[in-house]
Amino acid sequence: MEETLDFTPLLLVSVLAVLVPFVAWRLTGGLLPAVVGEVLVGIVFGEPLLGIITHHNEWLTFLGLFGFAYLMFLSGLEINLGLLGQSPGRRWYVPGVALRHPLISGAVLLILVVVFTFVGLRLMTSVGLITSSQIPMLLFILIATAVGVIVPVLKDRPDLGRMGQALLVGGFLLEFVAIVGVGVVSGLEREGISWKIFLILAIPSALIILVWLSRVGSGRFPIIPRTMHELAQTSSQLKIRASLALLVIFVALSQVAGTEMVLGAFVAGLAVTVVSPRHGSSLRGKLDALGYGFFVPIFFIHAGATLDLGAVFDSAESLILVPALLLVAFGAKLVPSLLGLVPAWGIRPGLAGGSLLSANLSLVLAAGAIAADLGVIDDGLHGALLLMALLTTVLAPLMFSTIAGRAPDQEDGHTLIVGGGDLARTLVERLMAGGRRVVVLDRTPDAATKWGAVGVEGVVGDPLDALTLISVRLLQTEVAVVVDFDDPEQVVDYTRSMRRIHPTLRVVTWTSDVDSQFEHMDIEAHSLSDVTALALEEAVLRPGLHAARSDPESGLVEVEMLNREFESQTLQEIDFEGDVRVLVVMRDGESTVATGDTTIYLHDRLTLAGEPSAVALMGNRFQERKRSRWFVDVRTTRKFESEY
Repeated sequence: MEETLDFTPLLLVSVLAVLVPFVAWRLTGGLLPAVVGEVLVGIVFGEPLLGIITHHNEWLTFLGLFGFAYLMFLSGLEINLGLLGQSPGRRWYVPGVALRHPLISGAVLLILVVVFTFVGLRLMTSVGLITSSQIPMLLFILIATAVGVIVPVLKDRPDLGRMGQALLVGGFLLEFVAIVGVGVVSGLEREGISWKIFLILAIPSALIILVWLSRVGSGRFPIIPRTMHELAQTSSQLKIRASLALLVIFVALSQVAGTEMVLGAFVAGLAVTVVSPRHGSSLRGKLDALGYGFFVPIFFIHAGATLDLGAVFDSAESLILVPALLLVAFGAKLVPSLLGLVPAWGIRPGLAGGSLLSANLSLVLAAGAIAADLGVIDDGLHGALLLMALLTTVLAPLMFSTIAGRAPDQEDGHTLIVGGGDLARTLVERLMAGGRRVVVLDRTPDAATKWGAVGVEGVVGDPLDALTLISVRLLQTEVAVVVDFDDPEQVVDYTRSMRRIHPTLRVVTWTSDVDSQFEHMDIEAHSLSDVTALALEEAVLRPGLHAARSDPESGLVEVEMLNREFESQTLQEIDFEGDVRVLVVMRDGESTVATGDTTIYLHDRLTLAGEPSAVALMGNRFQERKRSRWFVDVRTTRKFESEY
């Protein structure tokens, strides 16, 4: 008789996947990450408590496993290769500059975490909690971090920018070394020194070959990329199929190489990032939606449901080992973060980053089982590792959210102008014409009256004074522009003062000295001579565009996309009113020439062109929020209010 497939566990998991983020957000306002709630409800409805979701449902087990692979795939997509390839700058020898480079900070974190974890394990050996023979396997288990937890948490904090990339790169390096290390140690335990250990090199080799083939093939066989583009938006969804095929290929290759699938899945995501443009198409949005909307929550709920917590409480030895393992797990990540992140980002972001890196789930589950099967660790130590994994997975994101604080409210974001001279007045007028909200911090006594007369909030005060910075709502500031200063050192002092309150604040200024020290503080300094040359070049080569950009009454504006009605839509799906089109889409600091297939997302910056009144109308629509928002018509400077 044919066996009937039971959909009840999958139904429960699907419902929980919808309810958990909703309830977590309403109860904590975003302080409790959804992944923590998903693991906890998995424990409640799974084998540790109610027993409704179990590992005996093979289809749910497969979906959970594939969800884990898909999450690692999305982690590869999150790596910003352009940022990693940037030079550390001329002042690379200064720790505060060098450690702002994600690859450098990630490598420093890796080295320090390995050292401090080894020291912690040696201390545990000295008091008799573990044996010396267990150190190699435990070292690689404990240095790992839960990239699967880090990625969803950081995805909800785009305001972290470079620091988020540093955490992501550091997390992957730790996970990569841990996976390779566990594979090597387990291989040596099983078969001794063998040629099979070198099979792991097949994965990066396959990535290099794939990148080479894509570069050569697209030039010699243009029909391939053209066909991929033509079928991308049809029912074939060819780019999605190709991306998923890459995922399965690299996961299968990992299986052949005898290593964990997390490595193959991550490299598959990296391959998609290299081969296919990351921005300007709907591919990335569709892959994110498929993963975070279905597979990823199934993995976290299933992981919580199948935790074997009974092994922990059945052994008194486990309960003794848990505090020691937790101390090593958190200490070996927090101390290196203080040394590797604090010089570049400050104490609070450094502690928050170290807390998030302390999460360790997937590798403990996999490597712990491998070590137990090989007899490297006993049941008591295995149970202690499982409980440590659960506690770090729950506590690490909570500690991160508590220390880092909530993400700045995008609805309150504004531009802060530091200075009150003629340059500041001209800049304010142009920013307001583009629909930006502006606050001016001016040291002259009549600043409030002067700026209030032109409809701008003016605050009298010193940028070095903390109370003054709080009064201009610095935490809600998207970018600070320093236009008036006596010397470059004053700009550096202003930046230090502002970043004590807002560590990731973007600061922009001008300079006449090419070799200034602004680079040391990661200040975006624009040379007056270069800006002038660029303006003249544009006037010569692109006179029409230059005239439109120079004329505040032209039909060319840049707006921020804030209307959820247009979220994840392609431009060809949007009903544009009047003669208006989108020329450029800027996302994550990268600009893409817009086409009909370009997908737009919240907080994208869109450059609109066309008939001025139509541009103003569409700009108003793109910027609609829950409450009324003013948008300035660049032709007549009249204000149109959105209707709801």
